[in-house]
Amino acid sequence: MNGDKNNVGAKPTWTEPMNDLRLGAARKRLAESQGQEDAIEGVREIVANLLGCEEIGLFRVDRRTSTFQVFWSFGIELENYDLLRALGDTGLQRVMRGECHVEFAAPDRSAMAMAQAFIPISVADQTIAILAILRLLPQKAAFDRSDMELFKLLSDEAAKPLFGATGHSMPRTEEPGMRP
Repeated sequence: MNGDKNNVGAKPTWTEPMNDLRLGAARKRLAESQGQEDAIEGVREIVANLLGCEEIGLFRVDRRTSTFQVFWSFGIELENYDLLRALGDTGLQRVMRGECHVEFAAPDRSAMAMAQAFIPISVADQTIAILAILRLLPQKAAFDRSDMELFKLLSDEAAKPLFGATGHSMPRTEEPGMRP
């Protein structure tokens, strides 16, 4: 049977309900977070399990000093990670405007030269944090359209459970690389 030319490359319709389930599960996990530590664990679960990532970092944006502080990381130590160098000027401008910045080229897995994706965490159209996805699990080659929808959900809905309604909450304990 010959396929319709208009359907070439189209995804099967069964993937859309699956993506709706993924988005619903992520939204529910964020909404039901009980405090900041639980919200951090929720973001870790979403990124690790639904996106297939093993190295994650969350950076707070300090607009007063134009700096970034490591807020939390999973699977990697980020004390000396240069977020600005990893993003570059253009990428940083995009993320600060509220856009996700995704590197589609496969990175050198032996060195942490570039992140896979940077997701702005926003409150009232202001980027208050940046979620960096630094390494995919070996079985995941790249991000797809449904992952981009999950990035958007994290960008729009993770700030409140992580940092409170205004986005000004600070972590309960200070860790290396963090400044009040």
